[in-house]
Amino acid sequence: MKKRSVTIKDVARKAGVGVGTVSRVINNSPHVNQRTKEHVLKVIQELGYMPNPHARRLSSGHTKIITTIFPQMVGEFHQLLLSGIDEIFEKEGYTSFVYPLYSENRYKFVRESSDFVLGTDGVIIDALNVDRLLQQYIPKNVPVVSVEFDSEKYDSVIIDNFYGGMIAGDYLSNFEGDIFVITHRRKSKLESTVFEERVSGFIESVEKKGRTIERIFEIELDWLEAFNVAKEIFTRSNKVIIFTTTDYFAFPVIEFARIKGFVPKKDFHLCGFDNLTLSNILNITTIKQPIVEMGKSAGELLLRRIKGFTRKKQTVAFKPEIIIRET
Repeated sequence: MKKRSVTIKDVARKAGVGVGTVSRVINNSPHVNQRTKEHVLKVIQELGYMPNPHARRLSSGHTKIITTIFPQMVGEFHQLLLSGIDEIFEKEGYTSFVYPLYSENRYKFVRESSDFVLGTDGVIIDALNVDRLLQQYIPKNVPVVSVEFDSEKYDSVIIDNFYGGMIAGDYLSNFEGDIFVITHRRKSKLESTVFEERVSGFIESVEKKGRTIERIFEIELDWLEAFNVAKEIFTRSNKVIIFTTTDYFAFPVIEFARIKGFVPKKDFHLCGFDNLTLSNILNITTIKQPIVEMGKSAGELLLRRIKGFTRKKQTVAFKPEIIIRET
């Protein structure tokens, strides 16, 4: 026999208070004294009660839940972005729900499940063309902020990836050697175009300097595959110049070079993209993205929408910069 779910009435009955009081505690209302609040929260924990987000929306107008959609979650980038988002919303009592959109089945769930968006106060979507992929599935009353894609409809937080590729090209073109690029290969329409933008900027810069690119390697976001590409590159040339469109690829390159005894600036030059923590530790030259600040900006834009403070579409634009280190 299926066990009956605990209801708000069960909590009220055991706590000896009214249903309205339980609802106010759940919604963090200031109109409940601290002693009663602690007692009700204890009963909620004892009974294992899970508040219904739809009921919370009906009673308070808010679920206090934020959904963040990523194309996939690999490496430190999304952790840093989330830390910026959470810094804004945790102060407001919000819970963050993360949904990686790395397969067609997960995309189908977003398209077909009304609960997915109705149970949230707002959505932050990173590195996806929200106008083409998701706009028709998101109700008009649910605010959205787009990160790493300049949406025509929604507030956006962007960085100039093309310019980031250009400054990487400007730097690396100064050195002698064969030029290679390691970038991410998109598998579907769900994934971001940021890597292509970085490569395009790099190509334009290199060609303006009268240089040519030996080869562009397009691979999965996979450490071992990047390591094997590094092996191929160092086997082909005595002096190599490598641009990786994410630091995640730069790490296995520097590891292979270390194992084989190749010396930075003597045998090779390397520039990554992101300025992740490990790139600083390993002294890798990289293109810096203010990732945490981008997350904060996205959180601030969405919070203003939720509170009804903003009407006109807003765009916050960041400029990348090169951090020159040992490579």
